[in-house]
Amino acid sequence: MPSGTIVVIAVLAPWLLYTVLKINKAAHYMQLNGYFVGRYLRWAKGNLWRTMDWLDLVPLLAIAWLWFQRSTVAYFIWGIIYLIIAVAYYNAQRQIGAKKKMVYTSRLKRLLILAAVMLLAVSYWAAHGLWSPGLHFNSLEVMYAVSTFAWILVLVATIIIWPLEQAINFWYYQDAEQILAKHTSLRVIGITGSYGKTSTKNFLNRILAERFNVLATPESYNTTMGVILTTRTRLKSTDEIYIVEMGARKKGDIKEICDLVHPTMGIITSIGEQHLETFKDLNNIKRTKFELIQSLGEGGVAFVNWDDENIRSLPRVSGVNYIRYGIQAEDLDYRAGSIQYDQRGTVFTVCSRKGQQGVFRTRLLGRHNIYNILAATAVACELGMDMATVALAVRNLAPVEHRLEMKRGKDYIIIDDAFNSNPVGSKMALEVLSKMEGSNKIMITPGMVELGNREYELNYEFGQAAAAVCDYVILVGPRQTQPIQEAFKEAFYPENQYFVARNLNQALQHLNLIAKPGSVVLFENDLPDTYNE
Repeated sequence: MPSGTIVVIAVLAPWLLYTVLKINKAAHYMQLNGYFVGRYLRWAKGNLWRTMDWLDLVPLLAIAWLWFQRSTVAYFIWGIIYLIIAVAYYNAQRQIGAKKKMVYTSRLKRLLILAAVMLLAVSYWAAHGLWSPGLHFNSLEVMYAVSTFAWILVLVATIIIWPLEQAINFWYYQDAEQILAKHTSLRVIGITGSYGKTSTKNFLNRILAERFNVLATPESYNTTMGVILTTRTRLKSTDEIYIVEMGARKKGDIKEICDLVHPTMGIITSIGEQHLETFKDLNNIKRTKFELIQSLGEGGVAFVNWDDENIRSLPRVSGVNYIRYGIQAEDLDYRAGSIQYDQRGTVFTVCSRKGQQGVFRTRLLGRHNIYNILAATAVACELGMDMATVALAVRNLAPVEHRLEMKRGKDYIIIDDAFNSNPVGSKMALEVLSKMEGSNKIMITPGMVELGNREYELNYEFGQAAAAVCDYVILVGPRQTQPIQEAFKEAFYPENQYFVARNLNQALQHLNLIAKPGSVVLFENDLPDTYNE
């Protein structure tokens, strides 16, 4: 039986260090899953080997020793083991790194504080057990279970604190409502779509800034809480236009944002198969995006990509004025044509039904960026800006980070489309790659995710398209990219023209071996840490 404060500290301190490291990592995964318990559980179910660690097996040596002999030496062995594995775990996590760093927001801090309180309660109980005859062995078993299954402790803490988070969110929502109510002359423009939202928002913000005081939700702040945060911290009394990006993972998400900001103008950039894991089918996606048009009200203006058949199939809303833009469809209010690509970017023309015309040059690549620019142009012109001013602003548009962003490598050109990937976006990225000059066209990709029961099929089709364009492909993740590998085999794509890497670091190392001067390298999608294999 252990006796003395030194023995208790020797048992508890190293265990606490290791457990805190594991709780911190589990909390990071909870944050990456948006604090949604269901998503976190689905991630844990598919990644049980990552919720724990092989290092968790080592303390069983001390427990096994205690089965035969409950000696002071065994308790010190326990402490030494946990100290060693804590150092090993810390070094391993530093070496692996994280694509998206943990952000210590107020919400995360509250979660970690509650988890710390729960951990201290276990520590107090364990310390008491170590001092009490007959209880100390049970204490070690419980301590071992808590460190091994730290992800469950974070899950329980998230569930316990959920009512408090809901109350805080409700207060923030009301505060944002009151702020917006004071801006009686503010024009709100909502933007939604399966892809192209952020780029269109950024382009529209840059163009309208030539004439108006404009606020746009930053980066990818497209959830209700992101809009609330922007409203409470950035909206000024001098702002004339508020551009709000609206994302959704389930029905009602767009309506919730619209009920807060009350847009009078709305853009639907596209509707496609994305986030099928939560939407289940395309019809639910269409209904959710349609919530923006339904919220515009009498006299509202809807800017719609009329080349998108899913948008064309939406019902009309009485009292809403429709402005149609596109490249190929009939009956357009704004049309882009005469499209040409080169390594300096894209040149195209824009004509409006009202007779306005302009020649546009941009550093941006891809047909989808033409649609994004066209949407922003239509809004700007409808707000009274002339086509020449818009064209000048477009010439100065900067590429949106990681969205078909062209960069220069040491000896080759990089097309960075790593932010996200979806069936249409990946097709357009391959189209850009096919039109680029270069004798060695390489793609690095982990494929696409969150496509529900169509994920295999759509990744298989992506693999078929890639086989027709790419001279070499580096796939990231043996399990994740299985559909693409199958497509390559079916298309008789040579085995010596693709490589399957375990992770992005190995993919980059392989790229350095096979890239030649003059190569063009497309980075298509980069999955978050929750998808690491």
